[in-house]
This record gives sequence, C-alpha cells and structure tokens, in this order.
Amino acid sequence: MLLSRAGLIFLLCCLIGLTHAQTVHNAEWLLRQDPKAFTLQLVTLSNADQVSRMAQQHNLPEALARFRIQGQNQLLYVLTYGVFREAAQAERRRAAIAVLWGLPPEQLWVRQMQSVQRAIRTTLQQ
Repeated sequence: MLLSRAGLIFLLCCLIGLTHAQTVHNAEWLLRQDPKAFTLQLVTLSNADQVSRMAQQHNLPEALARFRIQGQNQLLYVLTYGVFREAAQAERRRAAIAVLWGLPPEQLWVRQMQSVQRAIRTTLQQ
C-alpha cells in the first residue's frame, strides 16, 4: 500500500518528533527557559562522555539538559534535571530524583535558571 504525500509527511514528522524527544536538551534550550525558574543540578564532571553515559542510563531525556562551563583550568560538563517554577518544587523533588540517580540528595543543587544562564553565557558552547 502506498502512502499519500500528506501521509508520508505526517509519518516523517512523527519520526522526527520521536527522535527529538529522545535527546537531552542543550545550552540553547536552557537559555530559552524562564530565568526565574529553577532546576536541579545533578553533576558537574570533567568529561563530556561521562555526562553522556550518565544521561543515557536513565530513560528521561526530556527532563535532562547539559551545558559546559569553564573551570579553573579545564572545561566542566554539567547535567541538570527538570524546570521548576519555584525553588520549593525542586526541593520537594530532590530526594526522589537523588534516589533515582543513585546520588546523595545533598549533592543535587537547586539552582535558579538565571544562574545557569549566566554560567552558559560565560563559556563557548558546542
């Protein structure tokens, strides 16, 4: 059975949408978020591949974002989880997210998006 041109376009759009939905968000996406919102910073690592592997271990790419910052003598790679309207929302989710990721809750940093955006703007992104 042949698909009509409209059917083929619809199918391609669905496939593109599925591929996009499975991608961890990048710095550009973080810059488009409300600066008054909050996120949970999960980890900061010195290796981009480690951040990628960590993100792939969990089936939550739509909730994750990554960016890089300039450390003292090296680039550092940051992985964040979620966008929350209020800090209290992020605080309430911190323990559950820490368990999900196998991290100590105190390691997760509730961070205002404005701070994240400022950090992104100071480092050239990929």
